[in-house]
Amino acid sequence: MASSTSTRAPCATCGDKSVGIFKCEGCSQIFCRKHVNEHRDVLSHQLDEIVLEHDTLQQTIAEQNDQGNYRHSLFKQVDQWEKDSIMKIRQIADQARHQVEKLTSLQRGK
Repeated sequence: MASSTSTRAPCATCGDKSVGIFKCEGCSQIFCRKHVNEHRDVLSHQLDEIVLEHDTLQQTIAEQNDQGNYRHSLFKQVDQWEKDSIMKIRQIADQARHQVEKLTSLQRGK
């Protein structure tokens, strides 16, 4: 004859006090009606924390990329400044050579 005793597992939260009716596929625990909602709330809260952490991490990565782009831009500006400065120095040096040449030519001509 069939046994009238329940073969259902007890609730993971309240133990032998209640019979579990829901098995969480994530953690494989069994919960009674009361505690299934509490478990769902805990999971929802954990998910919210993970989403917040994800958003914070994503923002940090974006800021670092922006800083990297800014840093790269600063290096480009310094490189351009260097090129412009060298070009100006060469022009002034050429002018100085030309003036020295004129002065020495005038000195020889006297």
